[in-house]
Amino acid sequence: MRASYTHPICGVTNKTPRVQFLLLFLVLMGPKASAQVRSVDGLLMEARKTFAPDRRTSVFDVTPMIRGKDLILKGEVQSVEIKRGLIEYVSGKTDYKIIDSVIALPHPMLGEKTYGMVSVSVANMRAKPSHAAELVTQVVLGTPLRLLKKEDGWYYVQTPEDYLGWTDDPMAIWDKQEYEKWKSAPRLIVTTEYGFIRQSRERSSPVVSDIVVGCILKLRTETDSHYEVEYPDGRVGFLDKVSAQPLTKWLSGLRETPEVVVSTAHRFMGVPYLWGGTSAKGFDCSGYTKTVYFLNGVLLPRDADQQARVGETVDTTDELENLKPGDLMFFGSRAEGDRPERITHVGIYIGGKKFIHCSGDVHINSFNPQDPDFSPRRRSGFLKSTRILSAGKSTGVRRLSQDPYYSSHEPQ
Repeated sequence: MRASYTHPICGVTNKTPRVQFLLLFLVLMGPKASAQVRSVDGLLMEARKTFAPDRRTSVFDVTPMIRGKDLILKGEVQSVEIKRGLIEYVSGKTDYKIIDSVIALPHPMLGEKTYGMVSVSVANMRAKPSHAAELVTQVVLGTPLRLLKKEDGWYYVQTPEDYLGWTDDPMAIWDKQEYEKWKSAPRLIVTTEYGFIRQSRERSSPVVSDIVVGCILKLRTETDSHYEVEYPDGRVGFLDKVSAQPLTKWLSGLRETPEVVVSTAHRFMGVPYLWGGTSAKGFDCSGYTKTVYFLNGVLLPRDADQQARVGETVDTTDELENLKPGDLMFFGSRAEGDRPERITHVGIYIGGKKFIHCSGDVHINSFNPQDPDFSPRRRSGFLKSTRILSAGKSTGVRRLSQDPYYSSHEPQ
């Protein structure tokens, strides 16, 4: 889990100049102004819970300023729809005249270029526009990104599972027409864990780039042994046919079964842990489960606690008796007093009281004290389980076959 303290409205730490200024303003204006600001601050907090409850997936950075009978709202929100809802919500609960200075993303400075397509095997997304900032997640080649704003060469982007972060890694920057052209072209998905694209069909030819499983490229031509592929940024190379499949063929061939999910999970045994990692080069716990399920046609949320909110809840009152292979298992600390339940880890049940997960590396542990891979720590920290396989859309499970990017019609 990623934990940090930020102001619930401003999204800044309690030591930033913005909050210091607010505190000084309250002291100078007296108790009446202080009460007014606190009231508006509380109203915005309610609005955030209504329109953007998870700051990892929704932008809601709004600050109030009271000037006489005017309430000035400044900042940024995720979309025009959220902005409209915010203004209506606040207007209906206060007598102030609302002065709207809120920007709805994507930021107007981007113009029509609000589509990004990852052009390297694995792109990093960070909490702030800095290489020193926390790595919050990764996205692989051919993943579409929604561009929200730009700052000093960095783009603030949103992934297909709605996760937010900053990246300056190479990607194609497109308008909608360019994006649709790419999406409608024949595409390939890489199916081997790790490999290379080369400048020619010769194995000794120079490398264009590395690739990981799940990367998506445009198909140009093919021979008996190779695909000629095109990157989003226009580069061209050759890929062994054994390393990829046409995306439509791959999607149609997916079989959502416990056996296939468990088999996929075993493909990454020994891959090292990487905080924020979501590729075969390195995973964190939820990046691992997300990747395993992506390769079986399911787009899971990014973090463990988010993943726990989708799928069908499995009754675990009888320990693991009701679990089936492929079920997600969640670990952490139980609710106690005023402290809520906290999910910090996730793994995949594989049967026989065993589960596979990424902690240090991808490996298997057991709940059976007689097994050599028994983990008392994980046994005591087990909280709940959910079933993704067979879960309907109403449970929050999203499938690639229903996603317009992955399942769009492609010429054969």
